[in-house]
Amino acid sequence: MKIEPHPTNAWPGFKTVCQECGSLSIKVADPINAPGATPVQCGRCGAVRGTLEELHDLARRGDDVFEF
Repeated sequence: MKIEPHPTNAWPGFKTVCQECGSLSIKVADPINAPGATPVQCGRCGAVRGTLEELHDLARRGDDVFEF
């Protein structure tokens, strides 16, 4: 069975896996007091993976299919 790769923009919102380095780690400066528009960066390479609000939305959807 051949599986075609999906374009990365097929899933809008927060990227669980970094598109630059493949890492799962994230970092946010002051996540408690930061506004929703604050960028969430990759913990390894620093690429922006989405916003804090997108990460919160992902956490609320907990039963969704991930993009792995």
